[in-house]
Amino acid sequence: MIHSLLKIFKAFVLINLILMSSTYAQSLKHPVIWVTEEEREGILENIEKYDWAKDILDQLHERVDSKLKLHLKDPNVILNTIPDFAKHDRENSEQKAGPLAAGHNKVLALASEAGMLYYLTQDETYAQFAADILGYYIDVLAPKTPQTTTICGYEFFDPRTTYGPFALTYDFIYNYLKQPNATVFNKQKGIRVPFDNAKAQKAMANVAGNVLQEYGKPDQHGKTISNHPILTASGALFSILCIENDAERNRLFHVFWEKGTAHQNSFKNTILPMFGEQGIWPESTSYSFMPIITMTLNIVDRVYPEMDVTKDYQHILYGNFLFDYLRHPNRKFVRFGDSKRNNDGTEDLYRYTLSIAERRGYSDLKLKAQMALKQAYEAKGGYKPKLDDGIFNNFQPLDLFWGQPIPDKIEKGINFNKPTVLVKHAGIALQRNLTETANELYGLTGIIGGAHYVHSHLTGISMELYGAGYIMAPNAGLPTSVKERQIPLHENYFRLYAGNNTVIVNGTSHGLDEGSWKGDAYVWQNTTKNIAAEPKHLEDPVSENFSFATQFLEDEVNHCNQQRTLSIIRTGEKSAYYLDVFRSKSLGENKFHDYIYHNIGDETIIKNEKGNTLNLKQTDRYKNDIGDPVQSPGWRYFENTQVTEPIKEGVKVTFKINFDKGYMHMFVPKGVTRAYTKGLTPATREAENGYVNKKTQLIAIRQTGEAWDKPFISIFEPSLNSESSIQSVESLMDGDKIVGAKVISKVEKITITDYIISQDISNATYQNKALNLSFEGRFAIVRVEASKGEKKVSLYIGDGKKLNFEGFKLESNHQNKGFKVF
Repeated sequence: MIHSLLKIFKAFVLINLILMSSTYAQSLKHPVIWVTEEEREGILENIEKYDWAKDILDQLHERVDSKLKLHLKDPNVILNTIPDFAKHDRENSEQKAGPLAAGHNKVLALASEAGMLYYLTQDETYAQFAADILGYYIDVLAPKTPQTTTICGYEFFDPRTTYGPFALTYDFIYNYLKQPNATVFNKQKGIRVPFDNAKAQKAMANVAGNVLQEYGKPDQHGKTISNHPILTASGALFSILCIENDAERNRLFHVFWEKGTAHQNSFKNTILPMFGEQGIWPESTSYSFMPIITMTLNIVDRVYPEMDVTKDYQHILYGNFLFDYLRHPNRKFVRFGDSKRNNDGTEDLYRYTLSIAERRGYSDLKLKAQMALKQAYEAKGGYKPKLDDGIFNNFQPLDLFWGQPIPDKIEKGINFNKPTVLVKHAGIALQRNLTETANELYGLTGIIGGAHYVHSHLTGISMELYGAGYIMAPNAGLPTSVKERQIPLHENYFRLYAGNNTVIVNGTSHGLDEGSWKGDAYVWQNTTKNIAAEPKHLEDPVSENFSFATQFLEDEVNHCNQQRTLSIIRTGEKSAYYLDVFRSKSLGENKFHDYIYHNIGDETIIKNEKGNTLNLKQTDRYKNDIGDPVQSPGWRYFENTQVTEPIKEGVKVTFKINFDKGYMHMFVPKGVTRAYTKGLTPATREAENGYVNKKTQLIAIRQTGEAWDKPFISIFEPSLNSESSIQSVESLMDGDKIVGAKVISKVEKITITDYIISQDISNATYQNKALNLSFEGRFAIVRVEASKGEKKVSLYIGDGKKLNFEGFKLESNHQNKGFKVF
């Protein structure tokens, strides 16, 4: 009995000793956030062996050494450049906080980079330089509370700009600071004073507490959030990992990872669940990269390997590769929602993924990341890392600390040029057809779709087209500055229907404010869904010349249904065209439909099918709105609008690009009475060759009544020639219903006739006795190539069962697709 009690007592004492150790001891070794001391040797080997690693080290020296020399002569020189501090974290607006954050970030980044050089060189001069800057900030931040802690006066900026390098500096020079004789320069006293680590810990706790805001409202796990807590995550995590007290550090990490707050939502239970099956952050193109997610997973996995956090998030790591499928032939990204074409986070995603895969032994991910990086480097002429002064989440030195050599030879690559790519949360379907000859000029890429998500626009089923070296028909995108996002031009035009290439129903297409990602934006809409495509998402095509995708929108806001089919049809190495079939019908009264199309350029010419230029007269039919706060549908911004008389003839529209003599040839077949308006709209964002400063060309086509059985059919051929290779376009009819188009092209000495059948349901049937043509299904193409009395027939089924033409027959496979040449 006594023996048992003694064992219990000893166990009780042991447990208490462990608890006391956990409460008061510092078990985490520094540095820890990005690297450990054990990894230093491997990094130095990379510097010795590889130019890219040595180059980053050289850049660190270039950025730090000259400032260090000034500091050694007079510590006040650098410390005098530190701006004033704000009084609290909601003192400044985004615009006012920006310059202040930039000023502080410049000094703190210098300190953190000096800390990195101390880690790499073990030269204590760098550590002392970093410590002197750090000490200045500690003196300001330590007396505060989490509620009053701030640097730039804006709670959304400090965690993204200043808190990160503050924590990194402490982490890199921690062992130097813990020496008994460590000192820092006190600017106020003008002398060196002993480094006060207790004060440093208080400052770090204030920083972590300010980001987490435990004093605010609790998190609601599973709610839909914006990207804000991702962007601020590094400011929280870095500072938490600098807390010495094991119990408090683990408690704060639990808040960061598991519990969350309304300001810094739980990474595990709120942020990560928002990633859908495709593994990408569900926002607009350039907002979706979110390399901080993969970086955070990597850091947490390194510090807490027992959690094995990457195991359950493989879909996110594989999702990192989706973005490279979303490039136009000029390598600019397609644009949907608030997005910029030139923002590119792919390489960071691949490097972070490679770091995880290498450590965890994910062989497939490792190979894929290596292949993707190799292709990225080759596309831009090699890997030439460049450190810059960007203030937001600037983690470029990670290229050195996590960077790994890529094998000179990798057996295979990744084909990022798949014909069909779907982005489900955005309702987007991409179509692509590239060429081996001058692909930037002759390759085509287009997207159709629309949905509501954070940073979405209200577009219905919008379209963007590339050709002849330009994004010819652009989606609206994002302005250059934050300030411009609030002006009416963005909120009342670019963000709405009229600022995009879409169809407006009864002049009243609009969105809802309730549920919108931004207050008073009125951009909520239903999600467009893919209902058919050949090839399917990331699959190989059955034909190198044909592909299609069909998107459907059940628009509950505007009480209408819309369906859009985009097909790319190649006729030669240097010639191809788009087929756009847009069906739309109100479920109430069908007054009229407007097909809106923007094209960059200098001139728009409208001719009838006989080649005669149509007469135009001024019109104010688009100088109106529905009276909501954002002036939906947004077409008040159309300028100099001139309209034709309603005509039933076929129409050819030519958009001229004078800079390098490019053209977009647009054909609309005859058979439906329509009025054509040409005009100008605000300049296209991110357009090249000066078109960013020129008004964008506009065509608006008004059709009375429904546009479902009589859909808008447009053929677009981008070209370097003033004359199109397309000779004629006419509708394919099934009684009074339009089911496709006949397109005749002349390419070199070959006459190509394409009979394109695009029906609204998958089990439709079509018979044309005059052509001896029949089809069961949604989408098919019959191609007849004639030259010198010889004829070649190609039959393509994109979605269907049987296709017959002049005795030639094709039956689809089990996936309802097929292709055969006769």
